[in-house]
Amino acid sequence: MSIAVSFPTESASLISALSPPTKKKTAVDPRSYVGMYKRAADACPGLPWTVVAAVGEVESQHGRDAARSTAGAVGPMQFLPSTWKAYATDGDGDGKTDVHSAADAIATAGKLLCVNGGGDRSTLATAIWNYNHSWEYVARVLDVSAQLETAKGGD
Repeated sequence: MSIAVSFPTESASLISALSPPTKKKTAVDPRSYVGMYKRAADACPGLPWTVVAAVGEVESQHGRDAARSTAGAVGPMQFLPSTWKAYATDGDGDGKTDVHSAADAIATAGKLLCVNGGGDRSTLATAIWNYNHSWEYVARVLDVSAQLETAKGGD
């Protein structure tokens, strides 16, 4: 018989901090979801890439469940057509903006978060709320982001 043990985020952070650092960092493929999340965050100084990734996880499990929502949102980052029209960003440099393109959708998510204060820790929660008008959503995104910080070391 085995028992699953779950550590609180603080414990996981402490364990991670006490672990020896890796000697060699591996490069992130810019076409991977992690690479796209990091690039979107880099365009907004102060915006943690883990917040952009957490939005991707909460919205569609990183594109695995990108069906149209009951509210009419579409694509891997679940944009309403009016929001997409206002913020659409060409994330892959192909000259087009496509809500179903992970690169474009993730870049657009970063832009939307940034425009609403995502680059400043004091307004980050409000920026997330502007993405989806629910404080439960904000709490969920911040929780997933904290888990990613712990798992990935935040870099």
